[in-house]
Amino acid sequence: MSRATSEGLVVFKMPSPAMLLGAEVRSLAARRALSAEFLGTLLLVFFTAGTVIVTGAMLGEKLSSSRLMVTAMAHGLAFGLLAFAMSGMSGGHLNPILTLAAVVSRRMPLARGVWYLVAQLLGAFLGAMLLKFSLPAGVPVALGLPMVGPRITAEGALIVEGLLAFSLAAVFMVSAGKGTAPITVGLMTALGRLFGTVLTGAPMNPALVFGVAVAAGIWTNHWLWWLGPMMGALLAAVCWRLWVGDGDGSRASVEGRTWR
Repeated sequence: MSRATSEGLVVFKMPSPAMLLGAEVRSLAARRALSAEFLGTLLLVFFTAGTVIVTGAMLGEKLSSSRLMVTAMAHGLAFGLLAFAMSGMSGGHLNPILTLAAVVSRRMPLARGVWYLVAQLLGAFLGAMLLKFSLPAGVPVALGLPMVGPRITAEGALIVEGLLAFSLAAVFMVSAGKGTAPITVGLMTALGRLFGTVLTGAPMNPALVFGVAVAAGIWTNHWLWWLGPMMGALLAAVCWRLWVGDGDGSRASVEGRTWR
């Protein structure tokens, strides 16, 4: 933003971060998109962390191949179905790493991405709290937290989490805007869980870990499930920019309908 002064000088005035953030939520479509991200992430945490807890505590199962398949399919189904339900309003991110990839690849403004992150974290927190109060006495919500496997180093865990996030973000960006996008993203989520659960827990979603961590009051290795996925999503976004570019430039493909 610029204006000319009486002395003939041109003065540039940059909008403040508060102004940029406020401008992003003035329209009804914007509020609908944020509501979709909030509700979608809430339900995602409730069903996915809930499946891990129910199969592990209430059914008394160890991490057998059958339980691994059940939890992986639950994550894939929940993400795919909820992404499909919310895609028309918000693009169905429900995950900070997908929002980060959309921002870095310039398919979403930074201010909008910040609002998406806030909605996702709030939804994850409320979903985890609802899950906590739904569980029988003696069943801790902390069972829904991911765990680094035995003999897995921090470096190895970062690599696993980074590559899983890279794969998920890449599939998301390539398939965004297509009718099959929720299916491909859901399948990628299930595949990531099948491979990575024993190694790192493979949440593939920092908001999910955040919500359950707040509800349980446990923050062990919490940084790992943010740093690894964020690095993977950044790399996927950079690769997408280098290899694909703007493509058809359809911003609606990653953020639902246009906000204005």
